[in-house]
Amino acid sequence: MNRVSRYLHPLLPLVIAFLALTLLHNSATPVFEAPDEAWHYAYVRWLVGGHGLPSLDDNVSGANQEAAQPPLYYAIAAFFSAPFDDNDLSALFWHNPHFGYQALGTALDNKNMLIHTETERFPWRGAPLAIHITRLTSLLFGILTVLAAWGLGYEAFQTRKGALVTAALVAFQPQFVFICGVINNDSSTAALATVTLWLTARVFRRGLTARRTAMLGVVVGLAALSKTSTLALFFGIGVVLCWQAWRERLSWKELMTALGLYLALAVAAAGWWYARNLRLYGDPLATSRHFDTLWRNPQPKSIPELVRDIPLLARSFWGAYGWGHIFWPDWVYALLTLATGACGVYGLWRAFGRLRMRPAHAALREAVEATDGIYLLGAGWCAAIGVALLYWMREVAAPHGRLFFPAIGAWAFLAAYGVALRSAHPGWRALGRALLLGMAVLAALAPGVRIQAAFAPPRLYAPQQVENAVKPVNFNYDHRLRLIGVEIEPERVAPGDRVAVKACWEALAPVAEDYTVYVQLLGQNYTRAGERHTYPGLGRYPTSLWTPGDAFCDVYRIAVEPWVPTPERYQVLIGLYLDDSRDQLTAFDSVGLPNVPPVVGAVTVAPEKPQAIAPEYPVQYTLGESILLRGYDLSAPPQSNTPLTVTLYWQAQAAQSHDYTVFVHLFDEAGEMLDQDDGPPRAGWYPTFAWEAGDMIVDVRRLDLPELSAGQTRRSHPFARSR
Repeated sequence: MNRVSRYLHPLLPLVIAFLALTLLHNSATPVFEAPDEAWHYAYVRWLVGGHGLPSLDDNVSGANQEAAQPPLYYAIAAFFSAPFDDNDLSALFWHNPHFGYQALGTALDNKNMLIHTETERFPWRGAPLAIHITRLTSLLFGILTVLAAWGLGYEAFQTRKGALVTAALVAFQPQFVFICGVINNDSSTAALATVTLWLTARVFRRGLTARRTAMLGVVVGLAALSKTSTLALFFGIGVVLCWQAWRERLSWKELMTALGLYLALAVAAAGWWYARNLRLYGDPLATSRHFDTLWRNPQPKSIPELVRDIPLLARSFWGAYGWGHIFWPDWVYALLTLATGACGVYGLWRAFGRLRMRPAHAALREAVEATDGIYLLGAGWCAAIGVALLYWMREVAAPHGRLFFPAIGAWAFLAAYGVALRSAHPGWRALGRALLLGMAVLAALAPGVRIQAAFAPPRLYAPQQVENAVKPVNFNYDHRLRLIGVEIEPERVAPGDRVAVKACWEALAPVAEDYTVYVQLLGQNYTRAGERHTYPGLGRYPTSLWTPGDAFCDVYRIAVEPWVPTPERYQVLIGLYLDDSRDQLTAFDSVGLPNVPPVVGAVTVAPEKPQAIAPEYPVQYTLGESILLRGYDLSAPPQSNTPLTVTLYWQAQAAQSHDYTVFVHLFDEAGEMLDQDDGPPRAGWYPTFAWEAGDMIVDVRRLDLPELSAGQTRRSHPFARSR
């Protein structure tokens, strides 16, 4: 009992914490809002239905590309899932047509692949219950990973503290906690690979025996039956066994016996799967078929292209929720990466220091060699998985950090190596504690702050509560949906910037259809400076779910195209349409008149720096105190019955408080007006009240010349006057 207490006492609270965090992630993540979870679940239920293994030749199973995955995880998940009925599964597949919108930064906008309703709320029933139960498979493998990481750390450091640090780095790794809360075979791969490393470390520390060799063979075979990326263990562990046999001065016969036992058990466990692939697809790994997906790169990526994917790979290693596009701020990933990198470099420096140690005492020398061997084992396995991941990324657009999880135990050991040693400097120990604390905080906050926030419907208010928060618009669409008001921030942007349009809505009557909201920035000649299309609630609150009397607000972030004409005042339009027919709802104003197009405001798009000009006819006319005419161009020498284009170059020397009209008059030398062009600047698309100091405005005017007599004198006069 004392021995059990000695080894498990510090580990038990860690396992309980990991269990709690993973269950929180399980509960917070809506069904199928995790990487490939719908396909993983289809694989599981295909086995539950007694159909055998799914085929890559068709998609009858619904497992899609996951049919290429070895079956161990899915068989165990089927055992847990089988008692639960999911006949209502099809009702959960209410697709969000605007899923995948690339929102700016950490904006939680259209992250949901599906529309989620009250039927998924706890307590779960039917298909939601079956899915959440099936997710527990990943939790069990996650616990096994934490336990194996503890064992690996103990064999390496020979202290409970070192073992605890190694296990904690796994248990609090935010993305690993998330993956262990959903249906995903990366959890089983992580568990079995880490168990393999633990058993190998025991061989280094305690010697090569038939029992340990047999256990390694079985576990390596099971790992290969979980995911093909673990096949590197077959050869790596074989090399390790040879090295250990050399250390122990075993004979060739003893070495071949050990290798034969190891390979026989590994092949017995997993060989049948790869033989099946060879028979069905002509490829034991089925990678040629697995590569054939929508995400396959048209051409294999080059090294520079792979390097550009490293930041995304790092983000998805630390924490990328949902389908891998719900992130923390970039500084979070930077701090975690720097802290882990510093710990790893410090550990590497300490490891090289230990390599120079050659104690005279045989027992001490063997202990040092065992620790060195475990370090090299962890480093080698991380390198092998890293190379395999880069090869996969070269062929497929999949910079997913979770694909590194077969090496998560080795990664944790390497990160802990320097800070967990008895002789570690206090400063490095403090860094290790800070890293663990930061990871634990992220893992604890993620279910609410990132996951639930990304998938929850908008907060509902009484209409009176939001009326004062926005500029009143009071449009109603088809007398069923009301746009209470709009707030546009900022009201002046540069090309390439973003505009945030806050719109508050209310249902006036029940709506059976699901309408898409569009927000457009519309300029002269119907130029679209930017637009958004989304279901209300930023993808989470379709109109068929609206309840009359409830109001809510959305913020639509719109990217302004970098090429748009400037400076210009673009109208902001908000409307609704049906996706299939594109039929729009008519917007009516507060007195019941149709408002077409549905203009709710305007935004100024102006360059950050005024454009350089070189007028054909430079002038310096100051109109009033703050408007300067810098010059003008003529399209051609004036000719009878030929239009004449006059391009004016205005510069604002200060912000304008009045709305001026430009007039261009053409006179002959007798003072008779031949033609005129009066109107606001840029045909009304950049009125003077929007001008700011430094603005350079190019204003094109047209004059239609009459029949001109020979020698007739012509003059044009551009001026501006207040309306």
